Amino acid sequence: GIDLVKEPQYLWIAEQASRAKMPQDWKEFSNDDGETLYYHTKTKEIQKTHPLIYRYKEIYANARSYQKKLEDGDISLNLERPEQKLMAIIAEIMGRASKGLPPATPDTVEGLAQIVGVDSTKEYFLFRVVKQTLEAYVEKKLDLHTFKQDLKDPIEFLRSIRKKQNQVDVIRKPTSIIMCQECEKKAAVVKCEQCKDFFCQDCFNGTHATGKRRAHITSDVEQLVCAAYEDRVATCQCVQCGLFYSDEGFLYVHAFDAARPDLRNHLKRVINGLVCLECEHYNASVLCEDCVDLFCTECFIKLHRKGKRRQHVHLTIDNTGQIFRGGFLVPPEEAQVLTDRARSTVETGPWVPFRDDRLNVFWYHLVEKTRVEQSPIDPQTGVPAAVALDPA
Repeated sequence: GIDLVKEPQYLWIAEQASRAKMPQDWKEFSNDDGETLYYHTKTKEIQKTHPLIYRYKEIYANARSYQKKLEDGDISLNLERPEQKLMAIIAEIMGRASKGLPPATPDTVEGLAQIVGVDSTKEYFLFRVVKQTLEAYVEKKLDLHTFKQDLKDPIEFLRSIRKKQNQVDVIRKPTSIIMCQECEKKAAVVKCEQCKDFFCQDCFNGTHATGKRRAHITSDVEQLVCAAYEDRVATCQCVQCGLFYSDEGFLYVHAFDAARPDLRNHLKRVINGLVCLECEHYNASVLCEDCVDLFCTECFIKLHRKGKRRQHVHLTIDNTGQIFRGGFLVPPEEAQVLTDRARSTVETGPWVPFRDDRLNVFWYHLVEKTRVEQSPIDPQTGVPAAVALDPA
């Protein structure tokens, strides 16, 4: 009953029906008059109507009903059964895809997240997983009717490892500082070869000022200590100050010092370069602007051979950590934001980018359920939400 001229947005239903396999226990045969009949092996029932027709008629009816709700302004997706809700959402998604519009909207992804048991107000990462999976299904023309079952186990797996993943830093570095064994407050700078103990300079001078201890031999302890927290390893350097900081120390000094607002404009450079997030072995030479991930050249090529990933924009990283776009140096402020976002393994905040029907980007807040046109700043990370921008 689809009008091919007036309702082209529903052609996907006919396409799926034509590709669908015959249901289990049904057989197709022809009678003496050449008519096609369908026989159910268990109930011994014979009928002229294809057994899938009723299912796809219901999908079509739900799609039209959902479209009417959209036109009337009722987009709350408050349908009674999860199966009905899923079919209505699928109808909306495929209808948009058939028109060349972005398939994911805040309402459809919210609906799918609810169906698979993801709390969008808290599980920001899993909400993004649902959104990205939806877009992948549409791109590869997979059957969205299995979406719920397909995501059931992966969602539980991701939920179980997410907390542990957040505790792991993708930049490999020493995890602790050797502290002075005398005062236990300052980082050790020397080791006494006779005492076999580590000391800060003041404590060594105080304990070795008299007696035979004055002749004890020392060796230097080389460790990169955070200028703000002496018990933490430095992972970055302030370009303007020249001092070394841990990530937390840099944020503490440069973001929260009310007496020195000028420090907020200072830039940081990651020590020892950036590591490929895929193989975690080679230094990163490419930053994918769409994935916002760091890759060595080999991993970038391997993961961007097919699909829309071939169109992703890649930025090159030199040996000093400078980022270039098309041969031109990326402004330091933008480069720092991209680097911070790529290195981060924490939740990326409640702002999620979408594209409207004109392919313009807007940001949707998962807690407040509001949208804005300008890229907001995440209050926890201090990073603009634009760095999480999905590719068109």
